[in-house]
Amino acid sequence: MTRRSPAWGAADPPMSDGEARSRLLEAAEACFRERGPLRTKITHVAAKAGVHRTTVYKYFSGMDEILMACFIKATDAVVEAAEPYFRQDAPFVERLIRAALAGLQVARTSPTMRSMTTPDVLAHTHQLAERSETWRAEVVDRLAERFTTAAPGEVRTDVSPHVLAQWVVRLCFSLIEEPAGPEFGGDEGLLRTFLPRTIAP
Repeated sequence: MTRRSPAWGAADPPMSDGEARSRLLEAAEACFRERGPLRTKITHVAAKAGVHRTTVYKYFSGMDEILMACFIKATDAVVEAAEPYFRQDAPFVERLIRAALAGLQVARTSPTMRSMTTPDVLAHTHQLAERSETWRAEVVDRLAERFTTAAPGEVRTDVSPHVLAQWVVRLCFSLIEEPAGPEFGGDEGLLRTFLPRTIAP
């Protein structure tokens, strides 16, 4: 039997805790667009969702958890856009570059991702991400697994796949915040210069 979530004053209360969390995240994302992630408070999210703040606390411990949940949601879309390129028939570094470019394109069209990677927010976002097991599993660990699909001799072995994945992720988030200029040949030029020299033996 489906249970309606309590403490919602709207005419159409959510039918599950998952739907309730989703609505609250959508409200938070709207607040981020209006005032920025670091200036958004629980009261703002509650007002946007049309609920009391105690209802927000039923599903999230505080703003940091909401920020991380929104970031993971936005990151999932980036990862999904990149994933098909890892299945292409091409050298690993070429697949990695194509995947990174596809992910960057999606990230830059995501209002949530853009709002959480601005210079004043990026450091806080990184701190939260590094503490999140879910984020590490969805992004860093998943990319590290892709490194293990490289053919012998394509990827250096003196550095672990996990560390290589962390390097690539940090580079991509830097490019979300500040795209490579024409002097580097744009994002693609920078990636084609940097990644082969970084990951190849």
